[in-house]
Amino acid sequence: MYKYLMGDLKLLFSTGSIYKSPLEKSFYIASEAGFDGVEVVMNELYYKEETPEHLKELSKIIKIQVLHAPFIVEGSSKTMVVSLLETIKIAEILGIKKIVFHPPLKPWMDLYYWMWFRKTEFFHFQKKVKLCLENMPFKKFFKMRICPWSIKNHEKMKNLAKRKNLYIAFDTTHCGTTGKNLKIAFEKLGGCDLIKHIHLSDFKEEKGKLLEHLFPGEGILPIFEFIRFLKELGYKETITIEVTPDCLPDSDMEKIKKLRELLNKIREVYYGLH
Repeated sequence: MYKYLMGDLKLLFSTGSIYKSPLEKSFYIASEAGFDGVEVVMNELYYKEETPEHLKELSKIIKIQVLHAPFIVEGSSKTMVVSLLETIKIAEILGIKKIVFHPPLKPWMDLYYWMWFRKTEFFHFQKKVKLCLENMPFKKFFKMRICPWSIKNHEKMKNLAKRKNLYIAFDTTHCGTTGKNLKIAFEKLGGCDLIKHIHLSDFKEEKGKLLEHLFPGEGILPIFEFIRFLKELGYKETITIEVTPDCLPDSDMEKIKKLRELLNKIREVYYGLH
């Protein structure tokens, strides 16, 4: 029923949600739980010669809809650029149409990537894939919240994305760390015109710590109200469930059960059945 109703909206499972397990398990769990596809985190994959063929085989289990460019790499700031370019090549080989990537950190922490990003126009990349720049979180520094990334203002991020021919990936837990309203932030980042991908997870602050990527419904964010809002706007792009492994049960069957219940609730809310 839901497969038929979903239309162009696709609910995906991030391989980062169980990154400690073999990659194959993410595909199996996503398929069994009823996802429409997976988002593959490329941290340990982008530099391996066998990766395209490996991912091609895994996509027989369930379709790869999105690649997430590496955000943890070994080496210098230059490696961040190399890993993004390699991810784009792999996406083109496999016919994957969407890539999520992080902006550079502030220049004194990420100089090469920052300089490359500043001078690069992405129009020629966008002919084959949608490159989606992700909004980033604030981090706790003593009692303050600071953003170590080079782009933190939503209005500026929207304008920069337009200027550089990029789209935006909207991460709800990252938005949560800023204290901003999900709906207002979504609109300030360009709404459905610019936002072509969403990372869905919850957030809360506990004992002075910012807890990110919690299971939807287990934090303070109005996740399901936000889903209704997306329906009202006519959002019909991809949404990835991206949670920390600790949010999921140890048993694979229990993981599948918990994720399936979440998917059913999201679809019920989106289609006004709940």
